[in-house]
Amino acid sequence: MKLLLFLLSFLFTNIVISQEVKIGKVENKIEIGDLAGNRDLAFGVTNVLEEVIQDIGYDLNPNSNLEITVDILFFDVKKSNLQIAVYSKKTDTYMLAARATLYKDGKKKKKVTATGEAKSISTATLLVDEGGQFSQQNVSTAIKKVVEELVKKLKL
Repeated sequence: MKLLLFLLSFLFTNIVISQEVKIGKVENKIEIGDLAGNRDLAFGVTNVLEEVIQDIGYDLNPNSNLEITVDILFFDVKKSNLQIAVYSKKTDTYMLAARATLYKDGKKKKKVTATGEAKSISTATLLVDEGGQFSQQNVSTAIKKVVEELVKKLKL
């Protein structure tokens, strides 16, 4: 009898503690700009979303009844430059907007939208052109901020 109670309490504890979620489709729905339809951006958001979900204590399980899908809505870089003689200050603001939907047992439970941004400020005595390329570190920072905000708003 004691063994049966022990096994039942062990099983009940595992059921209560085990919180699982499935990462659904992450789609890039950006329609204009350099990153329109870019699958690498969707892949990056998927990886960051998995990391954030695991950081808050959930396990990833493809058979879970909870599913999160993400639509990337907007990505842009706002650039501003200030130059006085040989001194220059360059500011790049990376902005990202996304929408997440939480499904439980295939039914839509909650839909939230979040934005994130990362700034890059550089000063120099000579202006060196970087060719208008995206800074991978700032893109990653913006993605992480928006994904954390989405998960926070979903209140898992």
